[in-house]
Formats: sequence, structure tokens, C-alpha cells
Amino acid sequence: MHAQYRPLLLAATAASLHACTPSDDTPVSAIRRDSAGITIVESLRPAWGDSAHWRVDAEPLLDLAESGTGDPHNFYSVRSIGRLSDGSVVVANSGSNEIRKFSSDGRFLASAGGDGQGPGEFTNLQQIERVGDSILARDIASRVVLFGPDLEHIRTIRLQGYARGHLHYLGDGTLVAQVLMVYSERLGLIRDPEALLLFDLEGIRVDSIGSTPGAETYVTEVLDGQPLFGKAALVDTHGGRIYSGASDQMQVEELSPAGDTMRILRIPDFPLTLTPQQVEVERNARLNFPLPQGIESLPPPFVEAVEGMPVPETRPAYADLLVDAAGAIWLRPFRGMSEAAGPEPWLVLSPDGTWLGRVEIPEDFRLMDIGVDEVLGVWTDEMDVPHPQVRRLRRDSER
Repeated sequence: MHAQYRPLLLAATAASLHACTPSDDTPVSAIRRDSAGITIVESLRPAWGDSAHWRVDAEPLLDLAESGTGDPHNFYSVRSIGRLSDGSVVVANSGSNEIRKFSSDGRFLASAGGDGQGPGEFTNLQQIERVGDSILARDIASRVVLFGPDLEHIRTIRLQGYARGHLHYLGDGTLVAQVLMVYSERLGLIRDPEALLLFDLEGIRVDSIGSTPGAETYVTEVLDGQPLFGKAALVDTHGGRIYSGASDQMQVEELSPAGDTMRILRIPDFPLTLTPQQVEVERNARLNFPLPQGIESLPPPFVEAVEGMPVPETRPAYADLLVDAAGAIWLRPFRGMSEAAGPEPWLVLSPDGTWLGRVEIPEDFRLMDIGVDEVLGVWTDEMDVPHPQVRRLRRDSER
């Protein structure tokens, strides 16, 4: 966005698929078939039905904003949180451009970073990624810093191109990055493809393994931002595999490190159609929000740009993709600005690719990482204070 305004299908018919109907005539919830060496799993309905077999506790196991006092326990603009193998928790606090490390019981242990462009410093900390017991931190403009387990600075590198999405470690010494290689100079609704590139931990490009459609942006003379119900491409990794989805449909592709498609997991009939009324409500939400102090009304060019945004026919299928420690795929259904209130019901696909059902995430809790029996994220209180937290994840065996 211009700085002045920044504040401001079933794929095939059932007859063509190989499936077995259970002997008790229970409706088939998923169909699996192979096509040219690719396994395709199509889920027709959630295996859990209308119930939720997994749940996230309402109360945290650990709240880093309350586990101690002083500046290390004050947070602003938290971008990432994760647990290391020794039980410690690391947080990327973009507000201070710091990485902070805490013990398993929430005691502050160490910090690294700070404002600047020197070794180990950041201008706009975007993300941290665990690399074994080391930590990789992505700054703006594809500048990446590697820290050791005790947050000692190891090296600073710069990746080729603009890494627009998160970096993901494959576990074999390589990183996957979504890289925007060419910038459009057009106006209007734009979607530039992103290359999927592999880099080693020295920042050297190893391979190009494919591409994604990229993210939609809407560009005018005064506005450069997300259009109404803008679609994007998302990536995560687990077990040496890459999981990629473009959010145009409820589908995720599993890729090998060489970029070969191994599996396609989809929910073909997931409803995504938008009504004109829903689009209009979303447009109004873009024009009616609390203005910063000192600004009485939106600038007419900004209003004109929002009113000129195209009307999409479908919403994005999801806005986030995470693979948990057990290999289940979690998808956060897209919600627009006008739909943001209330708990978030994430969709979960089992490691074999079938749609299990939904897991409700407590209101105002932003999910960032998922373990076997815990989730990590940030809860925002009524005073808009962020609380990095760990919460218990109870799977069906614990009900």
C-alpha cells in the first residue's frame, strides 16, 4: 500500500473413481485413486461428521506475557513462536526486532537482534524457522540470519529474489522459499507467479522445483494491497515433503524435494461461492474502520480505489496452511475483514489425506505452530496486548 494510506468439482465423477463402500452401507467419506503415479485423495464429507474430535484448551499451559516481568515479557507484533527440542520457546517479536528465548516454564533466557542492519540485527523481522536446534530468522527483502541454539550469531545471508512467503526448512540442509522473481508494472488486479526455490544454509540457490500462482494484489496510483477476498499461495514442510496450495480451491499438493507431485488432497465440493451482498459488505468494511488519531475521513483517492476493486465470484478456500508434528494438515478457512469476529474453525486433514473435520481455535488466539499435544500462538487480550502462549491440544484419544 502507498505509504500515505498504509495505516489506513468433483474433479471426476464417482463412476470413474476406485472406491470401496463399507459393508454396513455407511456413506463413503473419501475416495482414493492413482493417476500417473500421483495419489489423489478426494474427501466428500468430514470423517468426524458434525462433531469435533480434537480441541484446544481455553486456558494456556504457558503465557509468556505473564510468566515474568520486565521488557522481555512485553510483546508487540509477534510474528512467530516455536518450541526447540530442549523444551525452550523462541519468539519473534517484530515490534523490537528481537528473537527472545524462554525456558519451558517461561523464564527469560536470552535475546538476539535489535534494530539495525549489522550482523544479527533486523529492520523488519518477519519470521523465525527452526533448523534443528538452531534458528533461522527472515528480515525484510530476503535478508536471512542464522543463530545457534543460544542465539549466538552464525551468519547473515541474502537470498536471490524477493522471498514473499515464509521460509521452510526441509531437514536436509535446504530451505524452501516462495520467491517473486519479476515485479509487474501493471495496474489493477495482479497475480504474479512465485518460484519455489531451494537454498542451502549459506544462502546459495540449489534448485528451482516449480512455481505457485502467487498472491493477488490490487494496484492503483494510490493503493497497493490485497483485493476483496484476495487469493494467495501457501507452503509448509514436514518430513522432507513440501505441502503447497493456491487457495483457489480446497486442495493441497504434496511435493518431493525435487518438485514432483506425490499426492493431491482435495475437498472438491467445499462451498466457496460468494454472493454480491457478501462482497459489498466486505467492501464497506474496507471503508468503515476506526481512523488513526488526527484523521477525520478517508482520502477520496483511497475511497475511489476501494470502490473500484473488482467483484470476485469465489472466496479463497483458506488463508493459512500448517502441517503439525504428526503430519496432519491444518487449513484456516479464509475470513474477510467483515467476517473476522469469533473463534476460528480450522479444517484438518489426516496424515493419509482424508478430511477429518474442524478444530475450533479459541477467539482472539492466532495459531502459529502445532505440536503433537500442544499448539503455540498469540492471544490478544481486551487491551490489545499480545500474549505468546502454549495451549493443550487434545486429540480424540483423550476425550
